[in-house]
Amino acid sequence: MINTALRKHHMVFPRHALESEKTPHLITPSYSSRGISYLEFDAYVTFIEQILRTILPQDLIFALSTGIDTQKIQEKVAAFCDTLPLLVWNTPERAPCTLCVTLLCHSEFTHGVGRYLCDTLSRWLVPGKFLNISSVRSLKFHFISCQEQNLFFHQVLLDIENDQQLSIAKSNQENVERETRLSIHAVRHARSVISTKKLSPEQKKSMIEENIASILSRPMKSLENNVFDQMQNLWLQVSAEDKMQQLQAYFSPYVEKHPKIFARDIFHEIKNSLLLFSERFTGVRNLRHVSRLISYQYLFRKTLIRECIDAPDERHLSLKLMKVFLNPRKQVIGIIGAMNVLSENEIFEERHILEAISYCLSDVCKVDNSLILDRRSHDPIRVFYLEIEKKDGTPFRLHEMKELKKNLPHALKESVESVLHPVLMPRNEEEIMRNIFLLSQQLKYLNDLPQVIISFNAQTEQHLQFTVILLRILHDDALSLMEIVAKTASELKLTDLEVKTVGLLRKRYPKEANVFKVSLEKKQFLRKDYTIDLFKARQFVSSELNNIFHGIRDFNGGILSKQQEVFQELRSLIHETSSNHDFLLENFFYSITPPLRQTLIVPRSLKNLFSLMQEALNADYKKEFFFLKGEFETKQLLTMAASPFGAIKEELFSLMLKLKIPTQDLSCTDVNAHGITCIGFIYQNRDPHIRNLFYSTLLSCLQEWKTRVKK
Repeated sequence: MINTALRKHHMVFPRHALESEKTPHLITPSYSSRGISYLEFDAYVTFIEQILRTILPQDLIFALSTGIDTQKIQEKVAAFCDTLPLLVWNTPERAPCTLCVTLLCHSEFTHGVGRYLCDTLSRWLVPGKFLNISSVRSLKFHFISCQEQNLFFHQVLLDIENDQQLSIAKSNQENVERETRLSIHAVRHARSVISTKKLSPEQKKSMIEENIASILSRPMKSLENNVFDQMQNLWLQVSAEDKMQQLQAYFSPYVEKHPKIFARDIFHEIKNSLLLFSERFTGVRNLRHVSRLISYQYLFRKTLIRECIDAPDERHLSLKLMKVFLNPRKQVIGIIGAMNVLSENEIFEERHILEAISYCLSDVCKVDNSLILDRRSHDPIRVFYLEIEKKDGTPFRLHEMKELKKNLPHALKESVESVLHPVLMPRNEEEIMRNIFLLSQQLKYLNDLPQVIISFNAQTEQHLQFTVILLRILHDDALSLMEIVAKTASELKLTDLEVKTVGLLRKRYPKEANVFKVSLEKKQFLRKDYTIDLFKARQFVSSELNNIFHGIRDFNGGILSKQQEVFQELRSLIHETSSNHDFLLENFFYSITPPLRQTLIVPRSLKNLFSLMQEALNADYKKEFFFLKGEFETKQLLTMAASPFGAIKEELFSLMLKLKIPTQDLSCTDVNAHGITCIGFIYQNRDPHIRNLFYSTLLSCLQEWKTRVKK
């Protein structure tokens, strides 16, 4: 217990706390001085020291102030540290008032004690009332004369509103102080034991239990949750071990009744699952919920193994959404699923799951400590579990659950990332010289724009690299290329610059050839399915060069620019602007073959064909084997065929080979989205009878295909 004299003479706010002292300083903070202003912080340290002078024993202060006998100082500091933790309270007589509680303890193995003390005092000093904390001040320090021992100072100021609260706080003061001291002792010992690497886990656990039981003088089973951080983890671990035994007993009857569904290896699954589940996870969730998760994991894994054997080249997914109550007032959504990866280069991690969920619902976030990801070595199946909640804390509505249930399976399949090996294309000097000569011929007049050729060069883990050949006419006052780039503050970073003069215009003005490399961060050009939009990256380089030189001629980007113009016009015709929609629209447009037709087809016709594809994706394939619909325009026919069976693509393309339609009359688009294969045709023919014949031929082909597949 605390010396009564120390309590009586304790000063909360020393009158001269911020005034310069004539007596020597006793303490110095244990922190890195980098980034901290001494002018602002020295006054704070002086203020803390003034408070410490009121609670430290006078003989210790005298020894620290003189600093003559080092051994004596160390003995006194060691003796004082043996009495820690030290709690000092002020003694207000009437309310309203401020209650001041000061803690001094060891800093080793006690991180988090400040947060714990604030929470304990606010919640339990006046039971049933959350006391307002008006001020908190902390400092980790050591004595200047004894630097081996680091200490932690923490002071909390709480508002007491009336005399009744003050009376209750005083009556609970002794109990709260005793429990706080015991908790700090127990946690400090537990952490020091865990940090001892030579002990086995069983030895560590035994020492922790023995120490806590001896401190509290009561059995472990009667302990309350009154310790913080690592001690809380200990309770959760004990709870998790108990649940493992309960789960084995829980599943035993099911194994006996349904041996074909739950084989004996379900118990190995329980053990593996609890190794994946953290103590914080199993400790706060009831037995029924944990058993459901293990059941789904076990059944999903068995299902996917069978499906992967039947169709090893396809992506398979099992998914279940469930409502979870973490406490009586907090309801969240649990998402458990299993999916296979198709190669060793594919990655499926937490960020991919969260991004897939954000595509479906944007205003949700992950529940802390709720992610479970089972990725066993040499196993293509990834089992995962995650809980989500609304950012504003409101419950999920019915339409949001339907939206998540409908779109999440497709988003998860598309979120798998493929890690490719870096691509390196060695520089072809002959091709560069040929392009320099070609661009030199384009510079015929003094005011000609710079001529540019942009070529993809290499891909690394984080960057895309392009080789740029730029020819320009040098005027008398022309700046160098690097000076121009620096002047415009462009985002482009030029490397490996080579400058050559390749001729004269009017026998006076040099034609300058610049060959250099440009590197861009890959992240900004990743699409939803983690493929790289190389066209968009190239357009960025072209746009930046155009801004730098106030106009360029992109020699090898003419068709690409035209494609971008048509795509933007098509995009403007469609009002939807979601990220899912943009991804689908890009796949639709850039899959049009022959590629030259992307710039020639009227955007209005492309919009109509895209609308047919959206209709095909929303069709009910539980009732229909395939989807086919056409739209007859003045001089052409738009048709869209779709089916969940990928063989429809081979069937229709074989038909097109038999019909031998000229390529200038037939354009095709091929998109696989949400597990549906969509094949679109634009058949240009002035004769309406021939267009009708084309559509009826497609219908007959698909009906025959349906009959063959069903047989």
